[in-house]
Amino acid sequence: MKHPFDDFIPQAWQTQRADKRVIRIGILLVAVVSIATAAAFATTLTGWRGILKDRESVASRWDDAKGRVNSYVRVQKEIQDAVDETDEIKSLANSIPRSLLLWQLTQSLPAGSRLDDLRLETRKRTGENEEVIFSETVMVLGVAPNDSSISSYIDQLASSPHFINVSLMYAQLDADGHSRNFSIQMEVGEKKQVAMEGLE
Repeated sequence: MKHPFDDFIPQAWQTQRADKRVIRIGILLVAVVSIATAAAFATTLTGWRGILKDRESVASRWDDAKGRVNSYVRVQKEIQDAVDETDEIKSLANSIPRSLLLWQLTQSLPAGSRLDDLRLETRKRTGENEEVIFSETVMVLGVAPNDSSISSYIDQLASSPHFINVSLMYAQLDADGHSRNFSIQMEVGEKKQVAMEGLE
């Protein structure tokens, strides 16, 4: 609605007044936007500072957790090594001394025969009650003058309390055409058999 006195006010003054009003509104809008931007920036900056602080805290906890994990893994390895060492000691404690086995293998050897190789294999398995069971197998390779010497050697080993399941793997003619190459495999008996022999 047009004011009755508008006709008496110069148009230039009205235009200048409208321009000043637009400028004031623009300045007010710029101020509002600036204040809102500054507030948003301050809020964001505070948030980033909190994130940086949390990151430092998380990094510290992560390093601590990594150190704990490494310590845990190291302790677990030490425990496993100790268990393995205990198993090895147990296997040696429950087995017949190697010197006694070697003595039996060489003393039972017939005249004119010799051993070229001796192999001892130890196996470990877990029983029904989580009990570790060790078994040892011996294989000998040698040369004998004839088949009867090999049979005599097998009989001697089979009658020994140190060996069980003595079996001939092969016997064949040597390159010289006179001797016999042979291989015999047997299992090592339990230690209690040696103890019984000592009591006799």
